[in-house]
Amino acid sequence: MNAIDFFNSVESHEELDGVGMDPEKGVFAIEHKPTGLTTCLHLDAVSDSNVTWGTLESILVGKREPEILYGMTRVVGYFSRISNWSTSKLAELADRRKGSYAA
Repeated sequence: MNAIDFFNSVESHEELDGVGMDPEKGVFAIEHKPTGLTTCLHLDAVSDSNVTWGTLESILVGKREPEILYGMTRVVGYFSRISNWSTSKLAELADRRKGSYAA
């Protein structure tokens, strides 16, 4: 699925709203109107896996759990894949997620 087809599908869907889209770069932020939840998506990951609009729609409206295509984090100051990280670095990432962040 290409970015323009995805953009048009989101814009015409009654439950979804594009709240931050850059179709040229393939980056999208989509809000599920009934729940108010926002999902960020980079279409390159979707294009690589031959995912259809039907699959994406069911994930975006909460009918299906997403599959993690790439684990990514910004711990090191920029977005990077964690698939090649050492066991120690993965443990450090897990520790960072455990904090209490309520204001």
